[in-house]
Amino acid sequence: LIQAQRDAAWSEVARRLAHEIKNPLTPIRLSAERIRLKCMDGLSRPQQETLERATRTIVEQVEAMKSMVNAFSDYARPVQIQPVPVDLNRLIHDVVELYRGRQNPVRILLNLDPLLQPINADPGRLRQVLHNLLLNANDALAATVDPLLRINTRHGEIEGRRFVELETHDNGPGFAPSVLDHLFEPYVTTKEKGTGLGLAIVKKIVEEHSGSLWATNPTEGGALLVIRLPMDAVFTQTQSHGNSLARERSA
Repeated sequence: LIQAQRDAAWSEVARRLAHEIKNPLTPIRLSAERIRLKCMDGLSRPQQETLERATRTIVEQVEAMKSMVNAFSDYARPVQIQPVPVDLNRLIHDVVELYRGRQNPVRILLNLDPLLQPINADPGRLRQVLHNLLLNANDALAATVDPLLRINTRHGEIEGRRFVELETHDNGPGFAPSVLDHLFEPYVTTKEKGTGLGLAIVKKIVEEHSGSLWATNPTEGGALLVIRLPMDAVFTQTQSHGNSLARERSA
């Protein structure tokens, strides 16, 4: 109940921040672009370069704020699960391919269970989970020599309940001890420019699928994150943090 109350409160904070920040962003960008367009011709070359740098900085920072607003919106968004049978291994392959290549120095090794059966899940939401995990790993491995990320899947059963596990394990510095116990809470981050919403959104989506997740720093080093999803998750009605909290209170 306490956790549900915290989630509801953070969701409301995220919703309000997204609303308040989003409104002025487009006028700011358009104004900067208009200033550059209208004033450039009447300036000397050094002045043009100064104006170009200044307006480019404004536009770039607006885009950075838009990314932050999108993260706020994702966290505050009501649950809208559209479950279908999902081949998790194929989904992982599809997303990982986007991160391979010269632009990404991180080596990604896949060890996917060939016997993994489709799970009942929302592929769009799981794709968002994978993107967040890969982006977090890339950031965490930025200063690591020969950065490596291993992604594993496996299936299992406990007390007659079948599940699949998705595991990511990198060879970076691991999770900071100061945040490990609060890793999945909103706005907890050690990144200089991070919003602290990436793993909070991952946790929200996993819980929407009746799953669980945990993270640790293994003895062999790096950071390990495990997501466990039931094979036959049952989804009820569309709900928000607040609606979920209301049902818990009534229970």
